[in-house]
Amino acid sequence: MSISVSTPTLSQPPELRELLQMLPLPELLTMRRILCIQPHPDDMEVAAGGTIARLVQAGALVAYVTVTDGGLGSVNPRDDRETIRLRRRREQEAAAQILGVQELRWLDFPDGGPYTEDEVRVKLLAEIRRFRPEAVITVDPWLPYEGHPDHRKTGMAAVAAALLAAFPRAGEEAQAVEAGAATPGERPAGVRAVILAATAYPNAFVDVTATWETKMQAIRAHASQFPDASWPFYEGYFRAKAAQYGKGIGAERAEAFKVLTPTHLHMNPDARWM
Repeated sequence: MSISVSTPTLSQPPELRELLQMLPLPELLTMRRILCIQPHPDDMEVAAGGTIARLVQAGALVAYVTVTDGGLGSVNPRDDRETIRLRRRREQEAAAQILGVQELRWLDFPDGGPYTEDEVRVKLLAEIRRFRPEAVITVDPWLPYEGHPDHRKTGMAAVAAALLAAFPRAGEEAQAVEAGAATPGERPAGVRAVILAATAYPNAFVDVTATWETKMQAIRAHASQFPDASWPFYEGYFRAKAAQYGKGIGAERAEAFKVLTPTHLHMNPDARWM
């Protein structure tokens, strides 16, 4: 059976049930316009590829914004940044086609570079106003022990942009916005859900048994990141983690998310437990 479940964690205080009735969590699989914001090519396939495939199959419009150019994605000293960048862009295009993602946008910040969270947030505000998503999926910036600065900056900037996008004056400090994007002052339809992938604090699990092989094919499209020699390790880990998530909802494989609304993401000491 295909299901999406929002469920309390074992450590969730029981008194929060009343608060959840006041501030209910959105149902992930009901979203029909989704903007996925990732630090690098491949992050969404790894963290949410099965769910993205399910959403597309259900008729959702899914777009990606990739924050960096992926230009550090090689351990071969003979590869220059431009070669890596172009290779990773081709791989992302192939992976998106496998999942059914309809649009790819690139911010092209330097992978691992000294750009700031504020710079990313301003760009993402413009992208949200252009695309007008119901939901934003991004990496969880509060993941414990996350050492990659691109992941921390992208996640925080995406959450802030989703929170601020409903305020017409947010982003006015940016005089230059992406070509084709809405200008500051143009209000989007409103982001209903902020969905954090690669999270240590999930409250929603999506059965991806039926789309698992599609997810694996999309990940394998990133051949420079998952070469044949190391693929057995990665595949084994992905399968084991998906089985762990699936066990709690009676599914063979599942993906896990922290699903919140913008209201949950400001001055809310209980958000960790929701």
